[in-house]
Amino acid sequence: MTTTPDTPPDATPPRGAIPVEKLIPGLRGQLQKDEHVLWQSRGSGRAFSAFNRALLLRFGLLAIGAGLLIYLMLDNRNPAYNWVAWLLVALLVGRVALFVWQSSATPSRQVAMLTTHRLLSVDVLRPMTNWQVDMRGESRADGKHFAPQPLVITGTKDRGHIRLNHAPQNTRAYPPFILFNVERPLGTAELIKKTLRIEQPIEDRTK
Repeated sequence: MTTTPDTPPDATPPRGAIPVEKLIPGLRGQLQKDEHVLWQSRGSGRAFSAFNRALLLRFGLLAIGAGLLIYLMLDNRNPAYNWVAWLLVALLVGRVALFVWQSSATPSRQVAMLTTHRLLSVDVLRPMTNWQVDMRGESRADGKHFAPQPLVITGTKDRGHIRLNHAPQNTRAYPPFILFNVERPLGTAELIKKTLRIEQPIEDRTK
């Protein structure tokens, strides 16, 4: 029998399982047969500290190149056209600021759940932008598989980010495999590790 959002899974749910009718919108349609939800979370706020560093580096190199170009434009014998260079500066700064501001809202769109079989994260505005961690810690995103990695916890012990894996050469503002602004992240990481039987250690980098 195929499980639907309004049909409970076949297997007997474990103690503490979250009923289907209480799942956060965006997760109900993701539930699979014989799968029960043990934990769920709705994202909130922003997470500038988790921004993709590789992407930031690219922005930095772009800014240096643009700065050199603008310097050359200003260093000319006809200052009457300097306004063109300053216009380019304003456009560049405004575009980068807009991108960072819009992208930094990604954590507030995240809904995630830990089931008896996997951990799944979904972007509520872009459902195709999702990722999951399966049993033993193997991860999947963007049609690719990634070997298990240690679980890295940053932020504070009351609220922080959980990075379960990393995807090299990813171009998203926020790489996949990060749970943002999780309450009591160390306890949640322990639950994930135990449920999915992940052998990799938990690295506590909280303040």
